[in-house]
Amino acid sequence: MMHKPFRLGLILALFLAVPGRSAVLLAEQEIAYDAYVPLLKRPEAVSLEAARKRDRSKILARVVEQPFRPFGHSLGKTAEWVERKHVDEKVVWFFDELALHGIHPSFRRPTEGSFGTAGVGGRVDIEQLLEIEQPYMSSEIFGGWTPNAAFDGTTTDFGGKYRLQAPEGKLHHEGFMRYARSSSESFYGIGNDSSLGEWSSYEPEELMLKGSLAAELTRSIEANASVLYQRMNIGNGARKGVGKIKEHFLGSNIPGIAGGNLIGVKGSVEYDVRDHATDPRKGGYGALEVSYFHDTDSNDFQYVDIGGFLAHFFRLGSDRRVLALRLTAKQVEDVGGDDIPFFNLARLGGSRPWRGSELLRSYRFNRFFADGLILGNAEYRYNIYEYGDFAGDAFALFDVGEVSEDIVDFAFGELEVSYGGGVNLKFRRETIFSFVVAHGSEGTEFTVHSRASF
Repeated sequence: MMHKPFRLGLILALFLAVPGRSAVLLAEQEIAYDAYVPLLKRPEAVSLEAARKRDRSKILARVVEQPFRPFGHSLGKTAEWVERKHVDEKVVWFFDELALHGIHPSFRRPTEGSFGTAGVGGRVDIEQLLEIEQPYMSSEIFGGWTPNAAFDGTTTDFGGKYRLQAPEGKLHHEGFMRYARSSSESFYGIGNDSSLGEWSSYEPEELMLKGSLAAELTRSIEANASVLYQRMNIGNGARKGVGKIKEHFLGSNIPGIAGGNLIGVKGSVEYDVRDHATDPRKGGYGALEVSYFHDTDSNDFQYVDIGGFLAHFFRLGSDRRVLALRLTAKQVEDVGGDDIPFFNLARLGGSRPWRGSELLRSYRFNRFFADGLILGNAEYRYNIYEYGDFAGDAFALFDVGEVSEDIVDFAFGELEVSYGGGVNLKFRRETIFSFVVAHGSEGTEFTVHSRASF
């Protein structure tokens, strides 16, 4: 048995030895620590390999940006001049004052947008103009005028609409009326194999009446049911140097070449989850429509129209780079062997979807008519300038599509392709000027519009 004095001495020796040994161990392992030096939560992000990866990404981004830099330089110089002269402040004040009184002017382009042909248009909010407070009702009138391409005639339209909304906002009714007339629209025949040599012009004069009832299913989805009346008169176009439809296609059995009166019903479902209605950088929107039309005279028109589109926008690393994609399909089928008027067939051609002709930017407006249509559009948009309320996007575009008698007859060998680019100039995220150049098998088209393609 160990004596008590010996045990106390051993404990004391261990007590004195351990701190000395611990001090040596701590001295060998201790890391200098400074309370004011930040600690990295992700030290791997500053590794040599991570730095090289970031450098490679920057190089790729710079390469993609290079084609758009000249546009950005030009926009910058223009913006400097605008700022020095205070042009932007004067213009903003003028249009803001008009908007406060419900007046919203706009520039108009003809269906076949060309240089030097620009018109005017706009709308007037009645309640705002007259300073009437109507929380559940609104109404407006609209109209516009523009010279057609090459100044061959004019395009005119005017009309109005009203809207009645339930107090909860989930249900609303709209009434709509529009009269439109163009003295020269293009027609090349029906089918994907129609030729530029068949180019003729016609003069459509249309009265459209519509009443609809819509229900908001969710915050982003709406269902709509409508009753429509369409009265269409067709005359020979005023364009010089091309054929006239009733002479060039005499005896070709083109349904609707003499016009017609139609009544129909339409149902649609629409959704919209874009982050911005006119300058989207993410999200998407789309619609599906089914309609039935029958003539009210002796033309024997009766058909069903099914169509829809889907568009989506993807941010590529930042808000400055956006990939925009759009897919469209349409099929018009006769009922009981009756005819389909040519002016309501699926149509393809033009620099933006307008008046029924879908987006194929290296081809002329109304270039192709047929029963079925399928189309894909893609744009890479890069923000090249942004200052205050002004901004500019350069974009590269690619379109591919075709028309056919039946959408199930889609054939890769008959696809029509467009590729090119352009610039969108924006004010308060609204496109005020869009310049497009696109090339395809029938040449190159240069067009200017007052809004983005889609």
